[in-house]
Amino acid sequence: MEIQAIVEEIQEEMIGIRRHIHTHPELSHEEYETTKFVKEQLKDTSIEWQELGLDTGAIGLMHGKAGEGPVLMLRADLDALPLMEESGVDFASEKPNVMHACGHDIHTTVLIGAAKVLERTRDEWKGTIKFVFQPSEEKAGGATELIEAGVLENPKPDHAVCLHTWPSTDAGKIGIRPGPMTAANDTFEVKVKGTGGHGAHPEKAVDPVPVAGDVVDLFQRIISRNLSPFDPAVITAGQIDGGTANNVIATDVKVSGTVRTLSHVTRDYIKKRMKEIAHHVAAASNAEAEVEFKGAGCPPVINDPHLTGQLEQSLKKHLGKENIDFLKEPSTGSEDFAYYLEQIPGMLFRLGTRNDEDSRTHLSLHNPGIVFDERAIPTGIIAMSGFAMDYLNGVQ
Repeated sequence: MEIQAIVEEIQEEMIGIRRHIHTHPELSHEEYETTKFVKEQLKDTSIEWQELGLDTGAIGLMHGKAGEGPVLMLRADLDALPLMEESGVDFASEKPNVMHACGHDIHTTVLIGAAKVLERTRDEWKGTIKFVFQPSEEKAGGATELIEAGVLENPKPDHAVCLHTWPSTDAGKIGIRPGPMTAANDTFEVKVKGTGGHGAHPEKAVDPVPVAGDVVDLFQRIISRNLSPFDPAVITAGQIDGGTANNVIATDVKVSGTVRTLSHVTRDYIKKRMKEIAHHVAAASNAEAEVEFKGAGCPPVINDPHLTGQLEQSLKKHLGKENIDFLKEPSTGSEDFAYYLEQIPGMLFRLGTRNDEDSRTHLSLHNPGIVFDERAIPTGIIAMSGFAMDYLNGVQ
């Protein structure tokens, strides 16, 4: 049976599944009911669920009947955001301050739908599919916890693939690009230490406030003067904390923010330069400064060019070239799918959710008023299942 025919048959069911998940969102590491719901929807398939010892999330294997072949990992994320929904849809979240504003309800639905399609076409493909319904993408930690628990073992996937909703691309279309797709995300904190004193006598103190300002200003010159204009990056100081009164020179100031980069080389270089600048700028004013990066940060998603080329050919076959959006630039948002790609090659593609007739679909991800055009659901299922079959069967 053709993929499109199966998707047309299950389309209304899939929309109902999506609306159920949207109405009953769960925060990171709390996706208990969502996990149960996913398994319930797939109870009639041949998926073999694997226990990795985690409280939420679901990992399952499905084997094709056409023979031995590669292992492909398909991943969706389950968690919602701590937002009060303002979309106005009649299936809005029933939980105060919890909303699927990043499209994870659609991601989960598409992967459920792809599993249903692939189950009904098992005679036509070979190899193994590892379905990964991942918890805690928004709060970070979900991907790394799964990796530590062994998600990339028994069996090890040859490639990993996921999709993400995208309000800049029309519903019914898929956005693709080789190379960088999302940015690395690093959180920094600069601690500037002076000596403090009376605001009327600055000459008797070392004021850390102007030093902190100089440090932030010179951070921006890394972008404009140390990097190529063809190697974009972002350094944003989002928070400054210092001082206790308007007539007291502070003893210390803290500046924190985010760094977004699209390559490992640039990421390491910016970290090095930030530390150098903070140290030398502070020393020039007889102050001290150090830069600390919180945690390991999230690496960039860098799509495998060959795999992206395979996806392009598959999309032309199943959806038509007119429904491919060739993305000109990556996003400086981050996505913890990148942790899997540190271990195995793979790619992330965009699922268009925009409708020109509904301005709510134009809003950015994480906006409490955003609406996702549900025409994206069958498109995503066709794209995901069609690519999986072509990949596993070695179709170039």
